[in-house]
Amino acid sequence: MARIKLGPVVTDIAGSIGGMTIQRNKFGLTMRVKPIPLYSQTSAQYAIRRNIRYLQSTWQSLTDGQRLQWDRFLDFSGQTIRRDRSILLSGHTLYLKYQLFLLLIGRPLLTTIAYAPMPDFNALVQVEETAGIFKFRFTGVISSGSYFFLCKLSSPRRESQAYSSKYLRFMLVPFGTYETYEFSESYEKAFGATPPVDAFLHYAIRYISMTAPVFSGVYTGKLQIVQV
Repeated sequence: MARIKLGPVVTDIAGSIGGMTIQRNKFGLTMRVKPIPLYSQTSAQYAIRRNIRYLQSTWQSLTDGQRLQWDRFLDFSGQTIRRDRSILLSGHTLYLKYQLFLLLIGRPLLTTIAYAPMPDFNALVQVEETAGIFKFRFTGVISSGSYFFLCKLSSPRRESQAYSSKYLRFMLVPFGTYETYEFSESYEKAFGATPPVDAFLHYAIRYISMTAPVFSGVYTGKLQIVQV
């Protein structure tokens, strides 16, 4: 393990370079061999990895001109990496991220790029139960020709519990143009049982354009299940 000393020009450094990772600990900044992550064996994680491998192969099958379109789209959209808004995504990263969203909701890959902003969307306002059926409700009808959504939910949590994204699980819903979307089967598959009425659930939701490789930020919060 190497120890790093900073000077007046470089005041901080973090991240990975090749097979090495630089991180801060009680000894200061240190460099070590990049750790190999422990991969879970859940069906959801397996599906993500399978989709990523598939998308890597489809990216390689694009022509140079098609790949250039994804690079140039960023000049229009200005999408940046998560940790630094001054650094744009690469066309390759944008392709993998956006197309993965489409695969997760069961849609075909986008093949023709349209230069369009993220469309206006309806917000998630309620989680409701009717005769044992659980649904998301939005402020209005979703126009699935323009956009759709991905949503994750937690297991039941206390009303006073601060929001946490830990252990949220993806809820697959049928693609279509509706105001409410059932998630009973997805929730039971993810957690083993449906939640009780009046329970509080934490959520994270992201909206995806269906006509251009753009997507919203992640909206988070907590909602109480309402019986209707």
